Amino acid sequence: MASLLPYSGALGSRLAKHLLRRATYNVTKSRITQYSTLNVDQALTALLTLPAKNMEQPISYSTGLPWINDDPDGLGVKTDAGFGAQKMNSSLAGWWMDEAKRDTSLRSKMTYFLLNDFTASIRTLSSNHHYDYIKLLEFFCLGDWKEFCFQMSRNNVMLKYLNNDENTDANPNENFAREILELFTIGKGPQVAVGDYTNYTEADVEEAARALTGWTYSKNSRSEHSTGPSFGNLPCGYAQTGKHDFGAKQFSSRFNNYVIPAYDTSGKTDEEKLAKIEAELKEFIAMVLDQDETAKFICRKMYRFFVSRNITTEIENDIIVPLAATFRTNYDLEATITQLLKSQHFYDADDSDNSDEIIGGLIKSPLDLILQTLSITNYPVPDPFTDTESHYKNFYGFEIINEFLVKSGQDPFRPPSVAGFPPTYEAPDFDKFWFNSSTIITRYNMASILANKNSTKVYDWYVSTFVKNNVSNPANPTTLVSELVAIMFPEAVSTDRLNYFVNVILLDNGSLDASMWADDWTDYVNNPSNTTAVEAALKPLFEALTWSQEYQNN
Repeated sequence: MASLLPYSGALGSRLAKHLLRRATYNVTKSRITQYSTLNVDQALTALLTLPAKNMEQPISYSTGLPWINDDPDGLGVKTDAGFGAQKMNSSLAGWWMDEAKRDTSLRSKMTYFLLNDFTASIRTLSSNHHYDYIKLLEFFCLGDWKEFCFQMSRNNVMLKYLNNDENTDANPNENFAREILELFTIGKGPQVAVGDYTNYTEADVEEAARALTGWTYSKNSRSEHSTGPSFGNLPCGYAQTGKHDFGAKQFSSRFNNYVIPAYDTSGKTDEEKLAKIEAELKEFIAMVLDQDETAKFICRKMYRFFVSRNITTEIENDIIVPLAATFRTNYDLEATITQLLKSQHFYDADDSDNSDEIIGGLIKSPLDLILQTLSITNYPVPDPFTDTESHYKNFYGFEIINEFLVKSGQDPFRPPSVAGFPPTYEAPDFDKFWFNSSTIITRYNMASILANKNSTKVYDWYVSTFVKNNVSNPANPTTLVSELVAIMFPEAVSTDRLNYFVNVILLDNGSLDASMWADDWTDYVNNPSNTTAVEAALKPLFEALTWSQEYQNN
């Protein structure tokens, strides 16, 4: 029976790898070793300890200066012809990815989980505003999801992205109202009649739109209004009393015929009217979150993001329902993800076969694939302070985003629709959608690109350096491959599979033998600048390991 009871005992290397791969983008041999000695309580305590960031915001590689909080309107950068909007967008994405690669906590994975819940595009407004959107996701990633729903509903990017800044009493716009119900909170459910989707009706969308009227954002400044110090003090939108519908909002039986009562504005001050508009937004959100299905809808998203695409009747009853009960208590994301990541089920330890479902059972997203590879190999990413243009423009902007992530189907902050990326919502295949005829070649070419200076347009990187730093005895071909597999693969491999990597790939079908390889390695150790012979054998091995089914799975 699937169980949310906590896993007991030390994690060991196998389960430590599993936890780190699913909970972070930062997976290294030393972290696997560290976590292997921990139990789940100790491991989650470590993952909930948020480290300081390397950089709190990106800097312009044209000026070498920050342009967001140090220049709230971004005017200094916008007027610089060498650093336009597209470069600002790629720099912002590169900044976030570099911090995510370094992040030893749950923060970055949970931030990206929330991005897949309340989706918006980096092209909606300027990068300055999108920075605020990312910071809002980050601020609430382990916090109060109910408050997050309210704050996101008045976020500048979200207001613009789903046209709620155009939603007025005289001209209602249902776009945000529809998506907050269908995609962000409660979900549709099966359609049972025309305009009735089980969890809400078309009439509910209309009433929700009325409750959401009157909100807008400052077009010329991001600092005029803010969430307040308790919620990150981030720029946000504001209400307009003359454009809000103060009439009664009558919801359907799907919400127990809930009514937001009419408000008589006669004799009321602007402050009182503004308070009422804000109160209505909170009341609407509270009504939606008071439904059992809302917590279950979000917990299913969380399960598919962190655990498995497959939600059987058993999983629904034994995992989703009790997890949703935890979530609905006070909509605490930290308590909910902690319960899930501590559970026997997460470690596939709740049935007689602990290697058939969960571990290695998700296909890596392109973001997981590239960031985990950069962290495992300690890839020499150009320094953002001292080599700023190479860091933002050449490495992250060109190579990682344009040449890898976009071609792999995951432009990280530009999802193809408000629903997000198809692998996060397209049933029944979900994460299997990451593999298709358009993306497979790019995924398989990742290793050869990283090992080619002409491709990355940055420093030389040698597989031999990765091997030297992570393998106890690289001169022994079997030891070399075994220890790389132990770091990189979710599970141990069969003897036949190991021999394939040793004999067919590393030793090139007999072109080398064990003693010849040992001689080549010894020559390299004695003369580290002479990498030709070892790289000729190690590059094909690294490519084969990274394009293997085992490594492509998480």
